[in-house]
Amino acid sequence: MIAIFSRHLKRHRLSRRFLPKGTLRQALRNLLFVLFVIASLHVLAMMTFEKLSLFDAVWLTLTTLTTVGYGDFSATTVPGRLSTIILVFLGGIWCAFQSAATYFEYRADQRQRMTEGRWRWNMTNHILLLNVPVHKGSTYLARLVNEFRASQRFAHEPIQILSTLFPNGLPDDLADLAVVHHAGEAWDSNALQKAGATEADVIIVLSQSDSDPATDGCTLDIVDKLREMGAKGRILAECVDDENRTRFKRFGADIVVRPIRSYPEMIVRAVAAPGAEAILEDLFTSKGDEVWRYNIAVDGSVWKTLLTALVQEDIGIPIAYRDAADGKMQINPRPDALVNADKLYVLVRTGNARQDKEIAELLKLCPKVDGANAAT
Repeated sequence: MIAIFSRHLKRHRLSRRFLPKGTLRQALRNLLFVLFVIASLHVLAMMTFEKLSLFDAVWLTLTTLTTVGYGDFSATTVPGRLSTIILVFLGGIWCAFQSAATYFEYRADQRQRMTEGRWRWNMTNHILLLNVPVHKGSTYLARLVNEFRASQRFAHEPIQILSTLFPNGLPDDLADLAVVHHAGEAWDSNALQKAGATEADVIIVLSQSDSDPATDGCTLDIVDKLREMGAKGRILAECVDDENRTRFKRFGADIVVRPIRSYPEMIVRAVAAPGAEAILEDLFTSKGDEVWRYNIAVDGSVWKTLLTALVQEDIGIPIAYRDAADGKMQINPRPDALVNADKLYVLVRTGNARQDKEIAELLKLCPKVDGANAAT
């Protein structure tokens, strides 16, 4: 029987001439409906001609349809046997095989459509990634998704990619991160609709280039289209030319960042804590503020005391130090940490950095603590 079914399934995949018009799903529904009608008629026939109870008639019908044939019940009258031949042998068993074959083909077609990006996932409250970078796009996406997965806020949020770059399926490094994709262009309203853009929690509109200002036009058009469609989620857009930032905001972008391909962390931080992108970009540049390293020795001061002293003197905000013992960076230490440093890192306003000697003299005035009684 298994061999017969396998041959039947193979022939079915090679030709759909037995299938009703329409999709595989509709064909399966039609076949199951016909099978239900045949089974119901056979049950009635067994109750009428063989005088079986409803339960026994259903039992006989199912064991006959599935070709199990326990033999505890069987048709003995001529009308009953003719009913079984016409309804079950000629119609029911064929319909059951056809339904099984159609179901397996439907499942195979479903998997293929998912792989090729032709499946509509009907997602809500998900992260939607648009406009995959041209250069090493899949590698960058894998790093970006990894950062989302490492974030407490987005660790379990569904992620979908809208792109035509994966006709044969997502690379393993992306697929293993529980990411799905839909094949389409980010500027296509129909593709955006199928990707659930209006129901997404966060939409990331990446720039196709991290250096060509001309790509800002495409990104801006996508942002505008998303808002026209009624997208409710936060939209983060990458902008190459800083002069276009106000236009991006005006057209509906909630967050605008520079495309920095080496640091996908910036995008995740910006989405998780809107406004963080301004802080990070400020640290990357020398406009407004910068991290200044003071080559001074600090031994015995408590971090909160050191921090208070530098802030009160308008020198800057200490953010880290290098441990003099092992050379490791201590970033954002505990307030009661005892500092033993040979380098001190301070966030200062551009142009407001002081001389190492001046900072060293100031810190000499900070109270010292016995290392045995201080928290480290």
